[in-house]
Parts: sequence; C-alpha cells; structure tokens
Amino acid sequence: MHLLASAGPDWTMIFLRGGAVIVGLLLLWAAIMAAVGVMLVPRPSNQKLALLVTRACHLLFRAIAHRARNYVQLDRFLAVQGPTTVLLYLTLFLGIFVLAFSFLFFGATGCSPTAAFYRAGSGMSTLGMVDITGAPGFIAMFVAAFTGTTVVSVFIGFLLTLYSAYTARETSMSKFAMTCGEPAWGPEMLVRMRALKVDWPADAVDKAIDWLCAMRVSQYIYPLLNHFRSPVRDRHWTITLLALLDAAALRLTTVAVAGGRNMDMVRILAQGADTFHALKMSEDSRTTGGESEGAMLTWAIKESLMAEADEGLAPDAGLTRAEWDRAVDFMTSHGVEVVDDREGAWRAFCRVRLHYVEPAYFLTNHLSAINAPWSGPRHPAFEFPLVYPRMARKVFAKT
Repeated sequence: MHLLASAGPDWTMIFLRGGAVIVGLLLLWAAIMAAVGVMLVPRPSNQKLALLVTRACHLLFRAIAHRARNYVQLDRFLAVQGPTTVLLYLTLFLGIFVLAFSFLFFGATGCSPTAAFYRAGSGMSTLGMVDITGAPGFIAMFVAAFTGTTVVSVFIGFLLTLYSAYTARETSMSKFAMTCGEPAWGPEMLVRMRALKVDWPADAVDKAIDWLCAMRVSQYIYPLLNHFRSPVRDRHWTITLLALLDAAALRLTTVAVAGGRNMDMVRILAQGADTFHALKMSEDSRTTGGESEGAMLTWAIKESLMAEADEGLAPDAGLTRAEWDRAVDFMTSHGVEVVDDREGAWRAFCRVRLHYVEPAYFLTNHLSAINAPWSGPRHPAFEFPLVYPRMARKVFAKT
C-alpha cells in the first residue's frame, strides 16, 4: 500500500511546472509587445516596459545633469541619454526573453532552475552550448533561437532607421545654420538674409516644409529621436525650428513686404506649429504614457492664421514688448525694413506666435535646449546665461 501511494504523481511539481509555463508565456508576450511597440509600430508606444526604461533613463540623466556647472557640461551629459536609452531597450528585452524562456524550459523539461537558465541563454544566443532532450525541450530551444535572432535583427534595423532620420535632420539644420545662426534666432535669420541679399524663394520654402514634415513624421514615430542632440553644442532642433517659425512670423507681420500677405509664410507657420504640437504629444506619450494620437492641425492653423483680425490686446506669446522692440531695432539697424505701425505689428506677431509657443517652450525646457533668445524659460537648475548668435551677439553683448 505504501509503495502504491509513493508511486503516484507529484502534483506539487506538476502545478509548479505548469505555473512556470504560464509565467514564461506571459513574460514572453509582454516582451514581444514591448519590442514591437518600440521598434516596429509606427506611432509612439505607451507599453509599460518601454515606459519603465524611458522614465528610469530620464530620471537618471536628470540627476546626472544637475551636476552640470555650465551648458557645455549639461550638453555633454545629455548627449548620452538617447543612445543609452536605446541600449537599455535591447538589454531589457533580451533579459526578459531569457527569463521567459528560463521559465519555459523549467516547465517543459523539469530541469533545475540553473539548467533552465543555461538552456535559455544557449537558445537565445544560438550557441548550442547545452544539450537538449525531448520534444518539449527542442520546441522551446527552436523558439528561443528564432526569437533571439529576430530581436537582434529588428534592433539593427531600428538603429539604422533612427540614425538615418537623425542624419537627415542634422543635414538640413546644417544648411539652416548659414542663415539662422547658432544658436538659431528668428531676427538673426532675417538680418542674415538681408546681408546675403536673399529672400524666401519658392524652392527654399518647399525645402523648409519638407524638413518640417520629415522631422514631424520621424520623431512622432520614434520620440526617442527628440533626445538625440546635435553634434554642434550651440545647435538644437527645437531652437532651429522655433527660429524658423519666428522668422516667418516676423516676415508675415512686421517686415515691410510689397504685395501684402505672403502665403508661403503661412504655409511654413502652419506646418511648423503642427510639428511642435505633434512632437509635444509624442514626448508626453513617451514619458508619461499619455494619449499620443491627435488629428493633424495644419489646415486648422492655416485657417486661423488667415482669419486673424487686428483687434484687442496682444495675447501672451512668451515675450515682452521690450524684447520684441529690441529685436526689431536690431533688424532695422541692419537694413531690414519694417512696417510703420509697430503697435499693430506687435499685436499681430503675438497672435501668430500663440499658435506654437506653448509646445515650443515645453520642448525647449523638457529637452534642456541651449538658452537661445526667445526660447522660453528653463528649469532653475539649467538656467544658464543667454546665448545670442554671432551678429546679434555683437549688438546685445554691449547692453
């Protein structure tokens, strides 16, 4: 009787192995969904695992950045954040996959936890260091090998996509640097264009809009690109974009131009404002898990710009009247003709700038961009001295 009882099934081990299989499958599913969400789905991901890495990396680099005594150190610290986050993604995904297959090997073959871990690592790396016996073990090994090679291959493609978009963005910004300055500033752009005796030809407007649309698409799909900083310390994509829109707003409202309203400036402003709003939503989604899907605002912004009426007080557009007057004086001192009605131009400029100033200031602060003029406040720990581009520096450094 005693022998019959001892020969019965070990239900504890059966339940333990069955639970291990279930846990392994759940971990495997979570890792697959996180990896697909980050590297393959063409929209910002709010997968919990991806958000965990993003938040942890953001907090870590913020803590490190607080040690910066000047912007040079701050930029050097934060330049590592984007690439480090990418590597942490791969490390997290591979680690969870190995853990998931460890549970699966333990549940499928009944081996010890240590042996299950060895087999999971052997299968994921396709090294074949551990012998496998039995159909369940072979199945788990083949799935682990396929998963390991697939994840690494997708990750390589993900890296190529990121750096292709980064290179395209920085190439265009290098071209803009000739007229926008470094750091970029809207009034400086108009002064330099005046000095170079160039205007806004149709092909230049189209190229600017192409850059805006390409950046909006690539960085909305991969918000991590927001944190990839330029190779030049005084250059940042938020500052260049803001300067381009400010120059277009000044050209539309303040600069004396024959022929009335320039629709090319309206096109740039509508596309640029939509870009700022879209990238603010994607950054919110990447760091807080909030909603990232929104309708395209370009046409609505364009209609609003076309319908602006010169009535009432100037809204708060993130600038004081004194700052605007100084910039206009700087432009006129370099030969840029402005309209006679400065008060009306100031009100019109503020109404136009209102379309993009809130997301622009959010991003310049959140990403700790260089403290260029008209770029909004920074966190008190990163409120370093204001930096003007070359031509403006010669004027404002004296005041």
